[in-house]
Amino acid sequence: MSTEYNIGFDYSHKNKLIIEDPGFTDFIEFLFNSDLKLGKIEAGITYEKLSAYNVFIIGVPVAESYLTSEEIEDLLKYVNDGGSLLIINDKGGDYENKNNLSELTKHFGIKFNHDQLFDNENFSKDNSRPIIKEFKKHFITRDITQIIHSVGCTLEIDKSVENEDIDVNAVAFSSEESAWHKYFDGEEWVDEPVKSLPIIAIGHHSMGKIVAIGNLSLFSGFHDSYGIHAADNFKLISNVISWLMNKAHSQETQLSQPIYTAIPIEQDLFYWIKEKLDEGRWNTVEEIVNFGLKVVKFRMRKHDSQEE
Repeated sequence: MSTEYNIGFDYSHKNKLIIEDPGFTDFIEFLFNSDLKLGKIEAGITYEKLSAYNVFIIGVPVAESYLTSEEIEDLLKYVNDGGSLLIINDKGGDYENKNNLSELTKHFGIKFNHDQLFDNENFSKDNSRPIIKEFKKHFITRDITQIIHSVGCTLEIDKSVENEDIDVNAVAFSSEESAWHKYFDGEEWVDEPVKSLPIIAIGHHSMGKIVAIGNLSLFSGFHDSYGIHAADNFKLISNVISWLMNKAHSQETQLSQPIYTAIPIEQDLFYWIKEKLDEGRWNTVEEIVNFGLKVVKFRMRKHDSQEE
């Protein structure tokens, strides 16, 4: 797989999550500030188009703009060959958004439920914005204490798909005590108490990775009480992107392939970096950071050898 861009966005299915939407400006700026190159796939998803990307994001298709069987087949091949997928649905799952994302995610052991999660005790502003505090230890949940799952759906995990090449796990869950959901039973919407329902799932499929999230507002910059800046939402998104970008399948690739991560930089250092980039001494933030780390590494090794 020869990649030209780091992250691609689905523009073929009337998606809610697109680069130009002002609601997602902070998310897109985070990607740009991480020196990631962005692109889009329009007029249908094909394996050839997918092969240009390390990570492909499908952000809530709507209005009966369904993935075709051929697109699903190409998406599976893309992941099988080492690509990463971030698949985002929203309140009501496939049913309410009129998409068929579960037709794709079922191959990874994940289904988006036709529901909306609530919590009567742990919430931000109102009970349709549950505060999630239950996590399974994983790279994407590191340093996470709580996130806001606003007006979103839950997931169902099917472990029966697992084999030596496929695994799937939930990594974030609703409350055990106070959560409930409103779900569509095929005829009407029904209220029901729930315990520890999955809201985020991750998986490996051969050489590729997948993350499924049932909540679009997690990526929105409009509302500090439940969007990208609420609780640990931004940290979670940063971890998700880093995990999906970081793929090394051999010792050779571990030595040659960069690890993508997001770290806070002190403001005076950040603006100094910007000045140096404007002067043309370096081309990217990545070059400066790696140069600095190499200097520190060399000096520490020299210091350690002198002590010995």
